[in-house]
Amino acid sequence: MNSKTRTRRPIVCVIFLLFAFCSVVSGYELFIYRPHRVKNPLSTERRIRLHGEFFGQIQSPCTFPSYNDLTGPVDRWNYGFHNVIYLTSSSRLHAQLITHDDGGRRTKFDWHFSFRQHWGDNLVLILGHDSNHDSDYQSTLESKSFYLNRNYIGIGLPFTAGDFYIEPFTRFLHTTNQKSHLDQSGNRLRQEYGIRIGAWFQKTVGLHLQIYSQTEQAFSLGQAYVGDLIIRIKLADYLELAVGGSLWRDIQESRLGLKQSFHKVIWGLAIPF
Repeated sequence: MNSKTRTRRPIVCVIFLLFAFCSVVSGYELFIYRPHRVKNPLSTERRIRLHGEFFGQIQSPCTFPSYNDLTGPVDRWNYGFHNVIYLTSSSRLHAQLITHDDGGRRTKFDWHFSFRQHWGDNLVLILGHDSNHDSDYQSTLESKSFYLNRNYIGIGLPFTAGDFYIEPFTRFLHTTNQKSHLDQSGNRLRQEYGIRIGAWFQKTVGLHLQIYSQTEQAFSLGQAYVGDLIIRIKLADYLELAVGGSLWRDIQESRLGLKQSFHKVIWGLAIPF
């Protein structure tokens, strides 16, 4: 058995296990830019090295609801983690868990998984899965119980310069039960497209911005958009202060004549590793 075959086997196994798990379990990926990371790829080290962070944050003020059907008390606390495994110097797996709390009980948890394969410096293929599950409540849509579940394929166009990063991207949702508009009166989503911008200043203050549109018809204006801004202030190598906010808003009136929006301001801490 040659060395290339031995190298490929653990990579193929990890990819298979990841997507097998995804098929049985919407959080979306929170964008945090970390330049100059030592990758320790599995293909050369022959062992898994985790990179990521644990985080916790309070959301105040906040109008985001707790449950998958966008009802319930407002969301107050989030806890979670990111894990990144570099398979090779040009490919990685990302896993993320976010739990939601209304201030006294766990209401929901969101999983996100993605695989990114770079084809050169400025083109990346993205395969992803998101799913949201209520904890002690059963969401319903059109009189049927449901949890949010989506799979997608996408491309990104990343560009870096020093500690600055920008990536226009698009995702095509080939399997999802997520519908357009915040009242979920539209058709199933087909595409999301947007941009990510990240920067670190003096390596102590990080700015991380992600904005994308959601559309039920490919390459259209879209029915809603999501925006996240997260500022990280490095207190130590193992501790960061977080402040920011999110906005989820209808672009057009829904079929029910509604034009809704949710917003939140976040305050929290993160422990990178």
